[in-house]
Amino acid sequence: MIKPTIIITGANGFIGEQLVHYFFVNGWNVKAFVRNIPNEIVRDVEYVEYSLETQLDENAFESVDYLVHCAYLRFDENNDADAINISGTKRLIAICRKKNIKPLFLSSFSAHKLAESHYGKTKLACEHLFDLAIDVVLKPGFVIGKKGLAAELIKTIRSTSFFPLISAGIQPIQTIHIDDLCQIIALAFTRNIHGLFYIAEPEAITMKVFYQEVAHQLNKKLRFIYFPLPLLFFICKTAEFMGLHLRVSSESVLGLKHLLKFETKDDLQKFDVNVMSYRESLQSVLK
Repeated sequence: MIKPTIIITGANGFIGEQLVHYFFVNGWNVKAFVRNIPNEIVRDVEYVEYSLETQLDENAFESVDYLVHCAYLRFDENNDADAINISGTKRLIAICRKKNIKPLFLSSFSAHKLAESHYGKTKLACEHLFDLAIDVVLKPGFVIGKKGLAAELIKTIRSTSFFPLISAGIQPIQTIHIDDLCQIIALAFTRNIHGLFYIAEPEAITMKVFYQEVAHQLNKKLRFIYFPLPLLFFICKTAEFMGLHLRVSSESVLGLKHLLKFETKDDLQKFDVNVMSYRESLQSVLK
């Protein structure tokens, strides 16, 4: 049986790295497109240096069946990041069409018409570049795993008894465990699914409830420091203007400002997957 070959762009990142491991363990040929070759590599995975800014070597796309586009250049790394992300995605799509590769774009719940962050607006612009009659766009909720933002939050809560709560922590979030996300991406290819899908547990909780559950599972007593969002945004922008690096960025604050709940039940049924709840996801990560 011929094994399918898949490209993962942004394979240095949390989700990209997990996808490399997932597809390799499940018997696929994997090409990891990375900005820098990591010190620890997965044996028998082909690593290719790649960036959204540069022209692509089409030879790297030979005999490839599928592509997951996770790569993203942050605005705080490059003021031209928005244009680079869009142009880089256009180049990838063009090569996929030429080489008959099925692409899947990993977007975000943050990508919607109310978005103010560069991340949300750029992800939304990139979504519109894909043909939903043949391509796949997945919009995952808050991804929980042993790396990434959720892991950073857990690390912070583990190390302190005081935690900032922005705008009373009323923002809605819907979570998805990294293992469930990897499985859904694989199913999108093996079942030849196309279209745009919101991927997360159907029920939304508030940020405050999420933090409380983390503290509960860590057996920690957590005290919240209430912070108005406009004040935090002002502090972040001032710090960034002065060249100071805080643990939270103005981009993150804008993301919090416009968190929305989305209906996901029907989309999950297309993949016939029962995803973990936020409690189950946290238990999996913390056990």
